[in-house]
Amino acid sequence: MKTILSLAIIPACLSTPIFGHEGHEDQKTQLGIEAVTSYRSDYVYRGFELAENTLDFQIEGQIAINDYTLLNLGAWYAQESGSSGYDEAAFFTQLRYEKNDQLTLGLSATYRSFSNAKPPLSVAFNDGVDLGVFATWHFSHDLNSTVGAYYDTGADGWYSNLEVEWSRILSDNAFMTVMSGVSHVSDYYGRSGLNDIYGRISLTYHISDSVSITPYLGGSALLDSSDPGSDMAFSGVWFEVRF
Repeated sequence: MKTILSLAIIPACLSTPIFGHEGHEDQKTQLGIEAVTSYRSDYVYRGFELAENTLDFQIEGQIAINDYTLLNLGAWYAQESGSSGYDEAAFFTQLRYEKNDQLTLGLSATYRSFSNAKPPLSVAFNDGVDLGVFATWHFSHDLNSTVGAYYDTGADGWYSNLEVEWSRILSDNAFMTVMSGVSHVSDYYGRSGLNDIYGRISLTYHISDSVSITPYLGGSALLDSSDPGSDMAFSGVWFEVRF
Protein backbone atom coordinates (compact mmCIF):
# COMPACT_ATOMS: atom_id res chain seq x y z
CA MET A 1 0.00 0.00 0.00
CA LYS A 2 1.30 3.42 -0.84
CA THR A 3 2.79 5.88 1.62
CA ILE A 4 0.09 8.53 1.41
CA LEU A 5 -2.64 6.15 2.58
CA SER A 6 -2.92 8.01 5.87
CA LEU A 7 -4.05 11.18 4.07
CA ALA A 8 -6.94 9.34 2.47
CA ILE A 9 -7.87 7.57 5.72
CA ILE A 10 -8.28 10.84 7.65
CA PRO A 11 -11.43 11.85 5.75
CA ALA A 12 -12.77 8.33 6.20
CA CYS A 13 -12.46 8.66 9.94
CA LEU A 14 -14.22 12.04 9.88
CA SER A 15 -16.97 11.12 7.59
CA THR A 16 -19.18 13.83 -3.31
CA PRO A 17 -17.09 12.98 -11.81
CA ILE A 18 -16.56 13.45 -11.48
CA PHE A 19 -15.02 15.42 -13.26
CA GLY A 20 -15.05 18.32 -11.53
CA HIS A 21 -17.86 19.12 -9.21
CA GLU A 22 -18.34 15.88 -7.38
CA GLY A 23 -20.34 16.02 -4.18
CA HIS A 24 -22.28 19.18 -5.03
CA GLU A 25 -24.79 17.82 -7.50
CA ASP A 26 -27.49 17.35 -4.85
CA GLN A 27 -27.76 21.07 -4.13
CA LYS A 28 -30.91 22.51 -5.69
CA THR A 29 -30.26 25.84 -7.41
CA GLN A 30 -32.70 28.73 -7.66
CA LEU A 31 -33.57 28.22 -11.34
CA GLY A 32 -31.85 24.88 -11.70
CA ILE A 33 -28.62 26.24 -13.25
CA GLU A 34 -25.16 26.34 -11.70
CA ALA A 35 -21.85 27.57 -13.17
CA VAL A 36 -18.59 26.52 -11.54
CA THR A 37 -15.05 27.73 -12.19
CA SER A 38 -12.31 25.83 -10.41
CA TYR A 39 -8.58 25.34 -9.97
CA ARG A 40 -6.87 22.16 -8.79
CA SER A 41 -3.19 21.53 -8.12
CA ASP A 42 -3.44 18.00 -9.55
CA TYR A 43 -6.21 16.46 -11.63
CA VAL A 44 -6.64 12.95 -10.23
CA TYR A 45 -9.39 10.88 -11.84
CA ARG A 46 -10.21 7.39 -10.54
CA GLY A 47 -6.72 7.03 -9.11
CA PHE A 48 -4.92 8.27 -12.25
CA GLU A 49 -3.11 11.60 -12.39
CA LEU A 50 -4.05 13.20 -15.71
CA ALA A 51 -2.70 16.74 -15.34
CA GLU A 52 -1.27 19.36 -12.99
CA ASN A 53 -2.39 22.92 -12.21
CA THR A 54 -5.72 22.56 -13.99
CA LEU A 55 -8.35 25.22 -14.60
CA ASP A 56 -11.86 24.15 -15.53
CA PHE A 57 -15.33 25.52 -16.11
CA GLN A 58 -18.57 23.59 -15.69
CA ILE A 59 -22.19 24.51 -16.28
CA GLU A 60 -25.05 22.30 -15.14
CA GLY A 61 -28.82 22.51 -15.30
CA GLN A 62 -31.40 20.60 -13.31
CA ILE A 63 -34.93 19.73 -14.41
CA ALA A 64 -37.54 18.39 -11.99
CA ILE A 65 -39.52 15.85 -13.99
CA ASN A 66 -41.83 15.28 -11.03
CA ASP A 67 -41.66 15.40 -7.24
CA TYR A 68 -39.38 12.35 -7.14
CA THR A 69 -37.34 12.46 -10.36
CA LEU A 70 -34.55 14.91 -11.27
CA LEU A 71 -32.63 15.20 -14.54
CA ASN A 72 -29.25 16.95 -14.60
CA LEU A 73 -27.53 18.02 -17.83
CA GLY A 74 -24.17 19.71 -18.14
CA ALA A 75 -20.78 20.14 -19.70
CA TRP A 76 -17.26 21.07 -18.66
CA TYR A 77 -13.94 22.06 -20.17
CA ALA A 78 -10.61 21.62 -18.38
CA GLN A 79 -7.14 22.76 -19.38
CA GLU A 80 -3.74 22.35 -17.79
CA SER A 81 -1.67 25.49 -17.40
CA GLY A 82 1.88 25.28 -18.71
CA SER A 83 3.43 23.66 -21.75
CA SER A 84 1.83 20.19 -21.81
CA GLY A 85 -1.28 21.30 -23.71
CA TYR A 86 -3.57 18.82 -21.92
CA ASP A 87 -7.25 19.63 -22.18
CA GLU A 88 -10.53 17.80 -21.78
CA ALA A 89 -14.14 18.43 -22.76
CA ALA A 90 -17.17 16.51 -21.55
CA PHE A 91 -20.94 16.38 -21.71
CA PHE A 92 -22.96 14.56 -19.07
CA THR A 93 -26.44 13.69 -17.91
CA GLN A 94 -27.72 12.13 -14.72
CA LEU A 95 -31.18 10.85 -13.84
CA ARG A 96 -32.06 10.44 -10.17
CA TYR A 97 -35.16 8.89 -8.65
CA GLU A 98 -35.85 9.57 -4.97
CA LYS A 99 -37.58 6.34 -4.04
CA ASN A 100 -38.11 7.46 -0.46
CA ASP A 101 -36.45 9.63 2.18
CA GLN A 102 -33.65 7.09 2.58
CA LEU A 103 -32.95 5.76 -0.93
CA THR A 104 -32.05 7.50 -4.20
CA LEU A 105 -31.43 5.52 -7.40
CA GLY A 106 -29.68 6.90 -10.45
CA LEU A 107 -28.34 6.48 -13.97
CA SER A 108 -25.54 8.52 -15.53
CA ALA A 109 -23.89 8.97 -18.91
CA THR A 110 -20.80 11.06 -19.68
CA TYR A 111 -18.92 11.60 -22.92
CA ARG A 112 -15.28 12.66 -22.49
CA SER A 113 -12.86 13.90 -25.13
CA PHE A 114 -9.17 14.07 -24.18
CA SER A 115 -6.52 16.07 -26.03
CA ASN A 116 -2.82 15.49 -25.39
CA ALA A 117 -3.66 12.92 -22.71
CA LYS A 118 -0.35 11.12 -22.48
CA PRO A 119 2.37 9.95 -20.07
CA PRO A 120 4.54 10.62 -18.11
CA LEU A 121 2.00 11.80 -15.54
CA SER A 122 -0.15 8.70 -15.77
CA VAL A 123 -1.63 6.90 -18.75
CA ALA A 124 -3.13 8.02 -22.05
CA PHE A 125 -6.92 8.15 -21.68
CA ASN A 126 -9.13 7.51 -24.69
CA ASP A 127 -12.27 9.36 -25.74
CA GLY A 128 -15.42 7.49 -24.83
CA VAL A 129 -18.75 7.25 -23.06
CA ASP A 130 -19.00 6.37 -19.37
CA LEU A 131 -22.30 4.68 -18.44
CA GLY A 132 -23.21 4.19 -14.81
CA VAL A 133 -25.78 3.10 -12.28
CA PHE A 134 -25.69 4.13 -8.62
CA ALA A 135 -27.66 4.08 -5.39
CA THR A 136 -27.42 6.44 -2.42
CA TRP A 137 -28.61 5.58 1.08
CA HIS A 138 -29.33 8.60 3.28
CA PHE A 139 -28.64 7.68 6.89
CA SER A 140 -29.59 11.22 7.91
CA HIS A 141 -29.68 14.70 6.43
CA ASP A 142 -25.92 14.98 7.02
CA LEU A 143 -24.68 11.46 6.24
CA ASN A 144 -25.07 9.32 3.14
CA SER A 145 -23.35 6.45 1.35
CA THR A 146 -23.24 5.80 -2.40
CA VAL A 147 -22.34 2.66 -4.34
CA GLY A 148 -21.89 2.82 -8.11
CA ALA A 149 -20.77 0.77 -11.11
CA TYR A 150 -19.61 2.32 -14.40
CA TYR A 151 -18.57 1.00 -17.81
CA ASP A 152 -16.12 3.20 -19.71
CA THR A 153 -16.03 2.59 -23.47
CA GLY A 154 -12.75 4.51 -23.77
CA ALA A 155 -11.06 2.13 -21.36
CA ASP A 156 -13.21 -0.85 -22.38
CA GLY A 157 -13.31 -1.63 -18.69
CA TRP A 158 -15.30 -1.32 -15.47
CA TYR A 159 -14.99 1.00 -12.49
CA SER A 160 -16.98 0.68 -9.25
CA ASN A 161 -16.83 2.51 -5.96
CA LEU A 162 -18.29 2.83 -2.48
CA GLU A 163 -18.12 6.18 -0.76
CA VAL A 164 -19.42 7.94 2.33
CA GLU A 165 -20.11 11.66 2.62
CA TRP A 166 -20.73 13.63 5.80
CA SER A 167 -21.49 17.34 6.15
CA ARG A 168 -21.81 19.72 9.05
CA ILE A 169 -23.31 23.22 9.15
CA LEU A 170 -20.83 25.62 10.75
CA SER A 171 -22.84 28.83 10.52
CA ASP A 172 -25.65 30.44 8.54
CA ASN A 173 -23.22 30.91 5.64
CA ALA A 174 -20.78 28.00 5.88
CA PHE A 175 -20.68 24.23 6.00
CA MET A 176 -18.00 21.53 5.88
CA THR A 177 -18.13 18.33 3.83
CA VAL A 178 -15.97 15.24 4.26
CA MET A 179 -16.00 12.44 1.69
CA SER A 180 -14.06 9.17 1.53
CA GLY A 181 -14.30 6.11 -0.68
CA VAL A 182 -12.71 2.99 -2.07
CA SER A 183 -12.75 1.81 -5.69
CA HIS A 184 -12.41 -1.41 -7.68
CA VAL A 185 -11.56 -1.76 -11.38
CA SER A 186 -11.63 -4.47 -14.04
CA ASP A 187 -9.47 -4.13 -17.17
CA TYR A 188 -9.35 -0.39 -16.58
CA TYR A 189 -6.28 1.03 -18.34
CA GLY A 190 -4.16 -1.90 -17.25
CA ARG A 191 -5.54 -2.18 -13.73
CA SER A 192 -7.75 -4.87 -12.20
CA GLY A 193 -8.75 -5.42 -8.59
CA LEU A 194 -8.85 -2.96 -5.71
CA ASN A 195 -7.80 0.39 -7.13
CA ASP A 196 -7.51 3.18 -4.58
CA ILE A 197 -8.82 4.72 -1.40
CA TYR A 198 -9.57 8.41 -1.72
CA GLY A 199 -10.91 11.31 0.26
CA ARG A 200 -11.67 15.02 0.24
CA ILE A 201 -12.49 17.63 2.86
CA SER A 202 -14.04 20.92 1.77
CA LEU A 203 -15.37 24.12 3.30
CA THR A 204 -18.15 26.00 1.51
CA TYR A 205 -18.87 29.64 2.27
CA HIS A 206 -21.95 31.33 0.81
CA ILE A 207 -20.94 34.85 -0.17
CA SER A 208 -24.56 35.51 -1.10
CA ASP A 209 -27.68 33.50 -1.91
CA SER A 210 -26.31 32.78 -5.38
CA VAL A 211 -22.51 32.85 -4.99
CA SER A 212 -20.30 30.41 -3.06
CA ILE A 213 -16.62 29.58 -2.74
CA THR A 214 -15.31 26.14 -1.73
CA PRO A 215 -11.64 25.41 -1.02
CA TYR A 216 -10.74 21.75 -0.54
CA LEU A 217 -7.97 19.24 0.15
CA GLY A 218 -7.95 15.68 -1.17
CA GLY A 219 -5.90 12.58 -1.72
CA SER A 220 -5.76 9.21 -3.47
CA ALA A 221 -3.74 6.19 -2.31
CA LEU A 222 -3.29 3.21 -4.61
CA LEU A 223 -4.05 -0.18 -3.07
CA ASP A 224 -1.85 -2.29 -5.36
CA SER A 225 1.76 -1.92 -4.19
CA SER A 226 3.02 -3.17 -7.56
CA ASP A 227 1.22 -0.44 -9.51
CA PRO A 228 3.72 2.01 -11.09
CA GLY A 229 1.37 4.92 -10.40
CA SER A 230 1.78 7.29 -7.47
CA ASP A 231 -0.22 8.29 -4.44
CA MET A 232 -1.42 11.86 -4.75
CA ALA A 233 -2.37 14.76 -2.50
CA PHE A 234 -4.01 17.79 -4.07
CA SER A 235 -5.84 20.99 -3.30
CA GLY A 236 -8.20 23.25 -5.15
CA VAL A 237 -11.05 25.71 -5.02
CA TRP A 238 -14.53 25.92 -6.60
CA PHE A 239 -16.22 29.25 -7.32
CA GLU A 240 -19.94 28.68 -7.81
CA VAL A 241 -22.71 30.88 -9.18
CA ARG A 242 -26.32 29.66 -9.04
CA PHE A 243 -29.19 31.01 -11.13
